[in-house]
Amino acid sequence: MSVIPSLFSRYLIKNFILAFVAALGALQALILLFDSIDLLRHAASRTYVTFLDIFQLAFLKLPQLMPIILPFAILIAALVTFYRLSKTQELVIARAAGLSVWNIILPIIVVTVLIGIGNMTLFNPFSAIMYRKYQTESAETFRHAPAFSWTDKGLWVREKQGHDTFVIHADSVRQNGQALFLQDVLVLQINETEDLEQQIEMSYGVLADNQLSLTSGFAYSDAEGKRALASYQMPINFSIKDILSTFNEPEEISFWRMPRFIHQLEFAGFSSTRHKMHYYTLFAGVFYFVAMVLIAAIFGLNTNQRQGGALYKTTLAFFFSFVLFFLTKLTNALGVSGALPLFLAAFAPSLIVIGIGVTVLLQQEDG
Repeated sequence: MSVIPSLFSRYLIKNFILAFVAALGALQALILLFDSIDLLRHAASRTYVTFLDIFQLAFLKLPQLMPIILPFAILIAALVTFYRLSKTQELVIARAAGLSVWNIILPIIVVTVLIGIGNMTLFNPFSAIMYRKYQTESAETFRHAPAFSWTDKGLWVREKQGHDTFVIHADSVRQNGQALFLQDVLVLQINETEDLEQQIEMSYGVLADNQLSLTSGFAYSDAEGKRALASYQMPINFSIKDILSTFNEPEEISFWRMPRFIHQLEFAGFSSTRHKMHYYTLFAGVFYFVAMVLIAAIFGLNTNQRQGGALYKTTLAFFFSFVLFFLTKLTNALGVSGALPLFLAAFAPSLIVIGIGVTVLLQQEDG
């Protein structure tokens, strides 16, 4: 009997993977189509934007939507696999051969866990790179360069004053109340012909009350050469709140870089709640995928074709999967707002559904 489960498991895994690839491809094509239409709508008044630009932007944005696509691709693949077993009576034969529901579900769960781990450790870094490139390409295509950027290389600020543009960079930043304390600050003053007018390098700076105050450093210019500068002040048109609102989205940070980035945020005195929530959600994604398989098993393994219940039970499977999806989004929002502990907000919905799914399947097995 030990050979039968092994052969049957490989057969299930093969069918599940083929169905998963097909479902994933179909969902990606659908998302790509709708994203392209939405981008075309935004580019309607910009005659210089070509369809190739639109398609490139939609393609770059696609990996960022994978956390939404993957669970439903897994659900569809599991439903197709279980439905095929029922339709061809292979499920009846497997049960007659002494295989339990767990012999049928476990191989698919193992593959799903591997997909979840691969998504977290391998695909997520690729997705983060693509999303950052999308942000850059989008800014260039629609000509709305971001004024602020926070990366592991420090803070970047772009400030327009009169005919000149100031690019400000600080290697390290620390917030204290309504002031930002900067270290190793670089200021580039660029004139309207995009020539470098002046370069200022200062050791320390304070950004507060719409004023940037720098101390201890040097200034460089073609007219005056290099000269020591005890202090330098310039008015600014933005506030600390403006900077905080444009910090890198969690989706732009890869799984492997996230702990370091969170540490940098906390060291600088900034809130890292959103990034922690996203980090926990990546781990919880593995359990989320497993929950989708259990939902498919509850409604797919008992489909009675002669009673015509396949469509009804498939509809129920999608209904409960959407309930899980919206519940996950709700608890994530509660976690970010501080109403729920982050760990609980990330893991609770999937673990609850897994618990319910295992209980229902045990009842079906015993009953």
